[in-house]
Amino acid sequence: MSTRKSKISTGANDRPVDESIAQTAPGLPDDSSRTPDVDDAHVERVRKQLADDPRARLKKEVEEEIKASERGSE
Repeated sequence: MSTRKSKISTGANDRPVDESIAQTAPGLPDDSSRTPDVDDAHVERVRKQLADDPRARLKKEVEEEIKASERGSE
């Protein structure tokens, strides 16, 4: 007699009830997907977006305003 339970679906979630999902099972993960193809232009666009961090820009502006108010020139 098998200890496996029958499938609960025949659709997109077609798996036995007692099977693990995603990478919750012990052992090495099944990382058999292929690496994405990325061109240099895309890498540069993302690099520029990351360099232009709005939080860092705002922090810099606030620090400049604090320094200006300490000098007395607003």
